[in-house]
Amino acid sequence: MAVVAGELLYDVANPLRPRLVCRGTDTRIRLLDGNAIAYTTVVAGKVVIVRRDLATGTETRVAQLRVSPQPYYYAAATWTSDGLYEVFSTAGATGANGLWKMQIHLSLNGADHVLYTIDAGPGGAEGRWAGSSTLEISPDRAYIAVSDANFSLFSKSFRIFATSDLRQKYVTATTAFGGTWVAGGRFIWATASGSVMQWTPAGGATLLRSERWFGPSTSAGREWLAATLLTDYSKPRVVIAAVGGSRTFVTGPGSSPGFVTSTVAWYAEEAPCPPNDQCGYDPTGPSRTVRALDVTNGSDQVVVFRAGEEPITNGYNFCCAPRI
Repeated sequence: MAVVAGELLYDVANPLRPRLVCRGTDTRIRLLDGNAIAYTTVVAGKVVIVRRDLATGTETRVAQLRVSPQPYYYAAATWTSDGLYEVFSTAGATGANGLWKMQIHLSLNGADHVLYTIDAGPGGAEGRWAGSSTLEISPDRAYIAVSDANFSLFSKSFRIFATSDLRQKYVTATTAFGGTWVAGGRFIWATASGSVMQWTPAGGATLLRSERWFGPSTSAGREWLAATLLTDYSKPRVVIAAVGGSRTFVTGPGSSPGFVTSTVAWYAEEAPCPPNDQCGYDPTGPSRTVRALDVTNGSDQVVVFRAGEEPITNGYNFCCAPRI
């Protein structure tokens, strides 16, 4: 099974000919194992996590979250599937200068803690590559990686906190364009300055690659990285690289990759924007075609979906990168 874009669950026993199991609406889905998912919904004005057994259909309420339900599925927030760890934000009153204080919280085993506070205000980012959400809890739950850009246009810092003492272990003023935890307790992220960095508790932050990536994610075993490669902003491609080795694959026009098995990544094929399309400043956009790259043999093939089961909503391709 694989979750795509946080709302689509596919059976990927054959990743070239998948089967849609369910399509969520106004929710986020997490795959727990091969037989169960956790998804979010609103009950009595509160966001809750529900576990669903895929074999029997049995549902069990797991936890209640603190994130606001208006609308939580678009907000910059993340949580573990058992609800014991949750990162979310709250906004204070707007001041005379038009700004407000944004507090970033960690709810830990039911206790609410404010990690830090920044200024926020009205406005938005333009263009597909203007910013990417970076908000990740490490697999061992020891650290949290968070970018201020999730919450405010006025602060671009990227930070890492320890959950044991809530202290900030690392901070940089350079905007993060997405990141992910990999094997060995490392966090790898892309920067706005055009480099790929890595951080470890023992070694701190060091340069990993001198390339302009966007939205890196990892395979289930955390052995492979996948990202959009922006060497040329007008010609985005996909890069897939081994975490601990030199093997690297670069595709043709493509974007937003995400692993659906331990060795196969789907990505959206890019195509020129047709006249009068709402592409903004971008000359290309995701087409309706999804491709699959297999790192075991380097094959790159078109994914064939059954009618009506494509990851398309309102004509837009939502494949294939994970959502926070």
